[in-house]
Order: sequence, then C-alpha cells, then structure tokens
Amino acid sequence: MDQFRPIILFAFAVAVSPLVTGCMPSSPETKLSWDVNDRLHQRSAAPKKAAVARTYTYDDTGGGAPPTPRPAPHYVTKDVGPYTPAKPVTAQPLAPLAPAGGAPAFAWPVSGRVLADFGSTASGARNDGINIATTQGAPIHASASGTVTYAGDELKAYGNLVLIKHAGNYTTAYAHAERLVVSRGDFVARGQVIGYTGQTGDVTSPQLHFEIRSNTTPVNPRSYLTTTSARN
Repeated sequence: MDQFRPIILFAFAVAVSPLVTGCMPSSPETKLSWDVNDRLHQRSAAPKKAAVARTYTYDDTGGGAPPTPRPAPHYVTKDVGPYTPAKPVTAQPLAPLAPAGGAPAFAWPVSGRVLADFGSTASGARNDGINIATTQGAPIHASASGTVTYAGDELKAYGNLVLIKHAGNYTTAYAHAERLVVSRGDFVARGQVIGYTGQTGDVTSPQLHFEIRSNTTPVNPRSYLTTTSARN
C-alpha cells in the first residue's frame, strides 16, 4: 500500500488544484488593505440610528410676576434751520513722493550721455543699472555719502569696481574705472572723487556702469537721482 501512496497523493493534488486556483484572488493583497476592507465592511453593515425628533415647549405659567411693559418712547423735536449743502472740496495736487525706504538724495556720479538704460536690453539681457559715456580719465564722484564696502577688480566683467553703502540699506556701484582712489572702509562724502573712468572689464569704450540697489535689489537709478540729466 505504501508503494502506491505517492501516486494517490499526486492524483489528489491534480484533482483539487483547479478548485484552489478558483478561490485565489486575481491579484495579491497586502495585510493592510485587507484590514481596511474589513473595517469598511463592518462600518457599512452596522444599522444607522434613526434620528430622534426633539420638541420644545415654552411654559409661561410660572409663578413669577408678569414683566413690566416697556414705556412708550418719548421724542423731543427742536427747530432746525434750512439745509445748507457743503461746499465742494477742490482736489489739491499731491506733492511728489520721496524715494521709498528713506533713500538719500543721489547725484549723478559723472557727466555724459546714457549709453544703456536700466532694464531689458535689445539682446534680451538685463541691465541692472545705467551706462554713462565719458571721456577717458574723467573723475567719478560718490553719488551720496557712505562707506566703501568694496574696491577692487575681482569681478572681471566690471573691471575696477567700487561699492558704497548708504543710509536706508542702499548701495551704489561704480564699474569700469581706470583707477580707484578709495579703499574698503573709507567714508566718502557726496560728490567726493572715488576714482577715474576707463574701459576696464567687458566694455570697449570709456564709460561708467552705475547702479543703485535697495538691499540687494537693483532699482532704476533715474527714479532716485535728484536731477534728470547728468552733472556738469
């Protein structure tokens, strides 16, 4: 009998296999998803509680005294003069606003024609300041009083560059100088000579690249300069 046991077990496995396969899910399920399905099934099977209607009654038969009625309102009239319409107010022109953020009064650092204005250029690039044409070696003046925070040529595209920190967290930049006559830490007064113009950096003609920044954001210098044209 033992010699036929393997054959009997094999035949039984073949007969039962289709039944087991039919009971298997078409895709594997994780324990977590089964738990979630079980909880959803239990929640939907629970009968809903019927809403209980509540009624409220007002009992005004209490033993207290009835409320005292409110007295009738009493109005007092006075003689009032005829209505006089108010005179129309003439709008007064507003005074020009001072530069935002308590900016100092900035002066043009050099005299000359503006070669490139603030904003987008024709090539699609962006100019964070203005470029002013000058003669070679023209003096560069500090646009406002402040402290020199940088004087050097490490930023190759700007050539010889000076940065001055002013009141109100404003900073001015002066680039492409031929030579500089101030150093980091120097305090300079408005109009003081800080260097001489040239064509260092990435320019091919004598000019000054001039920027005004509020904190680190470049702003249009024309909106902050005290005059509309360059200094003489």
